[in-house]
Amino acid sequence: MSTQRLRITGMTCDHCARTVEDALNALPGVKARVSYSQGIAEIQASEYLSTEQLLQVVKAKGFGANLMKGQP
Repeated sequence: MSTQRLRITGMTCDHCARTVEDALNALPGVKARVSYSQGIAEIQASEYLSTEQLLQVVKAKGFGANLMKGQP
């Protein structure tokens, strides 16, 4: 398992955060927690999922996402 933190943009409420969290948690091997107030998704994922795959899931829901600095 690897842990990654993504900066999520475009969220306007807790419902948005739940939408992103549910989408990420629907991926196999992913456990995500999304904070609207911080604009951050903290994700524990299987090694076989790439950061790009995680970003694509968030973007498919209509939000922006970037890997937070200081991470591989």
